[in-house]
Amino acid sequence: MAATLPVSGLTASAALAAIELSAGDTVLIGGAAVGVGIFTVQLAKLAGARVIGTASQGTFGFLRSLGAEPVAYGPGLADRVRALAPEGITAATDLFGREAAETALKLGVTPERISVVADGPAPPPGVSKAGALDAGPGTLERIADAIHAGEITVPIAATFPVEQIREAVTTQAERHVHGKIVIAL
Repeated sequence: MAATLPVSGLTASAALAAIELSAGDTVLIGGAAVGVGIFTVQLAKLAGARVIGTASQGTFGFLRSLGAEPVAYGPGLADRVRALAPEGITAATDLFGREAAETALKLGVTPERISVVADGPAPPPGVSKAGALDAGPGTLERIADAIHAGEITVPIAATFPVEQIREAVTTQAERHVHGKIVIAL
């Protein structure tokens, strides 16, 4: 479990810090059910934000268990988000592609309140790009303390011995796991 924290936890924290997320915000998280999304959703909830997370229908129950309001990604996303939050969203972070970032812009979120983490095309002008290296000092310790206090959970989808690393990579590549894939050395 500890091995999942440096990349996923720090990236999630940096993505939220880039948009200065705080209590009272309604944040759209693109790719909320992915590895980084698991931390992003929980850190946003811990900060006091309302979380709307994009995902496939099969992960909706999992996202609800983390405290997010799930919404299907794909064509019509802006209309679905508008239906969930008629008062609007105030921030967004996109952990997979650019769909959530572009939707947030359509819904009137200023670029300064939007971040992206995935490689790919350049983000829209004014949108921040964040990664694990952008996390502030002490972030890892604060996340570890929140886990220890039971404020954040780290779901483990499967554990594989190092001899089965090929199967672990195949499982992760299917992108339908609900939690982290761990390789035991």
